[in-house]
Amino acid sequence: MNEKDLQRIKELRLMDDDFFSEALDGKVEAVEYILNTVLERADIKVKSTKAQVEYKSATKRSITLDIQAEDADGKLVDIEIQRSDKGAGVRRARFHSSMIDRTILSKGEDFEDLVDTYVIFITENDKFGKGIPLYHVERKITEMDDELFGDGAHILYVNGEYRDMEHPVGSLMHDFNCKDAKDMVNPLLAEEVRYLKETEGGQKQMCRLLEEMREEAAAEARAEGKEEGKVSDAIKMLTKGYPVEEIMEITDLPLEDVQKLAQGLKQR
Repeated sequence: MNEKDLQRIKELRLMDDDFFSEALDGKVEAVEYILNTVLERADIKVKSTKAQVEYKSATKRSITLDIQAEDADGKLVDIEIQRSDKGAGVRRARFHSSMIDRTILSKGEDFEDLVDTYVIFITENDKFGKGIPLYHVERKITEMDDELFGDGAHILYVNGEYRDMEHPVGSLMHDFNCKDAKDMVNPLLAEEVRYLKETEGGQKQMCRLLEEMREEAAAEARAEGKEEGKVSDAIKMLTKGYPVEEIMEITDLPLEDVQKLAQGLKQR
């Protein structure tokens, strides 16, 4: 553990997605409290919860969920922390919902066996600017007086700016923005934050996470640099008249990428 990492840990809040995932990974009771609060219920029983769940696609974009929970009825909930407005886009919420759906049914199962899914975005800013705690997104049938479509796909935005302490969501968002466990209202959340920030075991756990994040960032930077080098080499070979197929083989770039580069050079 080094002093810089320990200082950085002190500044983290549950509104920081990596800290949120680390604090709530496997913490059934704490996640249960969050879900009952934002879904305005008192009967949700969480069966299991885990952090950093990846939904992979062999050919298309993949996603990683901050926290995924499954309740006693098999309903799946994806909780995402989004500090930037860009990360909380409505089409991103749609994509998350669709990615969860594609993993639920096995071959031969009926579409009616699809369980309800909930995508919950907890945003640092008031995404829609109305000053209310929650924004519920549901499909509706326009020609039937906006009757609910009832497909079981639910999207919910939680306003991280909301601070009315008399409202359950306001109290929850207060806790999400606290840096110190002693300032938090809910004892379940406070205990998880206190462990990671104030105990030797928790601090070591967080320092390992920060080191892993630095290594991932470095690896991504190296990969980006390598890709930029390939593109630069391809452009040089194109200007010298190399065939695109040969450039593809030498640089290991996809053929369509080399063709786009060639087209771009022609248009200059």
